[in-house]
Amino acid sequence: MKTSTYLKHFVLLIWFLSLQTVFSQIGKANKVVLPETYDFDYIYKLKMTHKKGDITFDYYLNEDASYFGFNTEELSKSNDNGTIFSVMDSDLEIVAMFMEMMGKKVVQKTKLKVSNLDSEEDMSDYTFTEIDPKTINGYECEGFVSENDKIKITFYITDDAPVSFSKAFESNTKQMPKGFNAALLKKYMDNGLMMEMIYEDKKKSKNNMTMQCVSLEETEFSIDTTEYGSMLSAFGG
Repeated sequence: MKTSTYLKHFVLLIWFLSLQTVFSQIGKANKVVLPETYDFDYIYKLKMTHKKGDITFDYYLNEDASYFGFNTEELSKSNDNGTIFSVMDSDLEIVAMFMEMMGKKVVQKTKLKVSNLDSEEDMSDYTFTEIDPKTINGYECEGFVSENDKIKITFYITDDAPVSFSKAFESNTKQMPKGFNAALLKKYMDNGLMMEMIYEDKKKSKNNMTMQCVSLEETEFSIDTTEYGSMLSAFGG
């Protein structure tokens, strides 16, 4: 299965939880003015387990904000000078990537538009059923299964967590695919957080994967955007 297909089904979960998304670039964002700081209250660690190995994504959340931050060790490995920290700001419709380059702190802003599943995608062949709940990391979660003859997705969501991705994807919760029964997960649209997802490809088991929240911890972390110049500043521009 292609990576884009993985992401499409993962984005479906984000509508309820919500989480990672598919973006389409619509132009540069050099003139977009960032807020002076991005403040975060919690770190949500999501571990993805696949046949080819494991990867952990760190998501930084704020209870009241329509943005979230994220990084991974793998992403930072591509930058010899240090870590890379990105922020998706739904209000500004950008992703800002904060990094060090040539001894200077720089930010690269990209104007993006969240492009969830194609609104024309037909999901009428999927069944959506509720399964037994379970406790994950101390949070009571309801379980659901989305399934057709090719794919089975089992996921667990809680509305007891203090944070979620809902505000960051609020405008996209209305763009459900054809045939999807939104009433099943209505309670999670405003405050739902996915704690586990099991993806099963009935045709090719090599595509199977599991995503699980391994921790949700409080933090006091901020990005002072005023400390970061443009990419050109790293070259003396």
